[in-house]
Amino acid sequence: MSTATRAPRAALNPAGPLTGTGTLARLLLRRDRFMLAVWLLLSWGVAAGRAGSRGTLYPTAEARQQRYDQVMVEIPMFKLFQGPAYGTDIDALIAQESFGAATLFAALGAVILVVRHTRTDEQAGRRELLGSTGVGRHASLAAALVVVFVAGALLAVLTSATMIAAGMPAVGSMVFGLVTGSAVWISAAIAAVAAQLTANPRAAMVGAYALFFALHFVRGASDLGGPGLTWLGWLVPNGWLQRTQPFAGDRWWPFLLVAALLVTLVCAAVSLAGRRDLGSGLLATRPGPSTGPRGLGGPFGLAWRLHRGMALGWIVGTAAICLPTALTGTAAMEQYAAGEQMAEWAAAMGSTNPGDALFAYIAFATVFPITLYAIQIVLRMHTDESSGHATLLLAGPVSRLRWAAGHLALALAVPAVLLVVVGLCFGVGAGDYATMLATTTRLVPAVWVMVGIAMAAHGLTGRLAPFVGYGALALALTVEFGQHLGWPDWIFWTFSPFAHVLPFFGPPGAGTLLVLTAMAAALVGAGLAGLRHRDLLA
Repeated sequence: MSTATRAPRAALNPAGPLTGTGTLARLLLRRDRFMLAVWLLLSWGVAAGRAGSRGTLYPTAEARQQRYDQVMVEIPMFKLFQGPAYGTDIDALIAQESFGAATLFAALGAVILVVRHTRTDEQAGRRELLGSTGVGRHASLAAALVVVFVAGALLAVLTSATMIAAGMPAVGSMVFGLVTGSAVWISAAIAAVAAQLTANPRAAMVGAYALFFALHFVRGASDLGGPGLTWLGWLVPNGWLQRTQPFAGDRWWPFLLVAALLVTLVCAAVSLAGRRDLGSGLLATRPGPSTGPRGLGGPFGLAWRLHRGMALGWIVGTAAICLPTALTGTAAMEQYAAGEQMAEWAAAMGSTNPGDALFAYIAFATVFPITLYAIQIVLRMHTDESSGHATLLLAGPVSRLRWAAGHLALALAVPAVLLVVVGLCFGVGAGDYATMLATTTRLVPAVWVMVGIAMAAHGLTGRLAPFVGYGALALALTVEFGQHLGWPDWIFWTFSPFAHVLPFFGPPGAGTLLVLTAMAAALVGAGLAGLRHRDLLA
């Protein structure tokens, strides 16, 4: 006699594709709350700094007209990098000056965060682990986009409120705020698509940001080409954002194009995510050579292999940005630099040429992104430890000191090379290679101090290294902004190594450079000593 059996009951609440999105969003906020705060603060500071100088930037109608003529007629590179000026009103000029930096900086953080919480988590195996808990297939992508989109909205509100508080018109302030927020949303959506195409997180990150960066210069080429190339700017989202004309035309309808693009890109990312296997990309990964070069057998060769692509990209990119700026020539830069602040800076530098002072000012501004990259090289050790790669490597005949030395050598050498490239590029414009090289190479010890801080944090604390490394740079940037806003100089001198090599305070002496170098050496030594004695990260 057989016993009747009942078919198993289907799950009452099967996991949908977005199940767990809210939980993952909270986890993302918990993991990257510090990074989010720093990125939003710095992105907000780009426009806030210009808005804060509204009363003194171009105080007369003649100064505003001169700035307008420089952008539209005399110095075409301003159109390429910053966009055209749509009027001689001070608020329109502030928006023109802030557009390029505000959108590019906002896009950078968005790309990093989206790729970090999609493709990077897949490569590290965290996505597979979360998937075993009933999290939906698209929950990670949705959580990353939700958090970054909300961050973009917050940035838009903060930027608008700051401009309104500075006395700028409310409508134009809201338009410019939406421009910065849209830059976040567009770049995040591009990164979401890139994360589905390649299995390499670095390729996805660099590819997504490089595309946004390239579109910025397509927009610039359209502006440089005059009426005959206006159509080109309408083909790229960066052109739509520029053509909203904050404080001039105050157009709202280009944001409809932005909304349509966002819907298209997000739908494309979701569709592509459903067509691939977990951990793979739609673009096939090229297999490596069957045998590696001899140098790859040591820690220095391995470090160079890991960093060479990014290092060479930074060198080429630095030259591509600095050389066109330098080619505007000293005469054009002198005209732009004829303001009182540049004249004071030139006098402090011991120069009678405001153009040289402005070149030095721009060169000093490059030290912050270069330092960011140097810190990233150091923190590659933290990534390798967290992923378990370092454990496998150190299981062989490689000591911890030799392993760390390979990354440290590049973290110290590459920024020095980049600053030499900056000096050579601006030497072309200034016609004085020696002065420009001296100005940029004096910045190297300050960068080394920041590298030392990151290394000390990695060696002594392990898990806190990213927070300490990026936090030290954020602090230096904050006090730099504060110094321009009238904070006491002692704050800048105390909390930033860059204050001691800032050209505005005069060329640093040999003693100052030696002290900074000694500080960097001491910090690196402390980090190496700590690395020898602590446990590796699990």
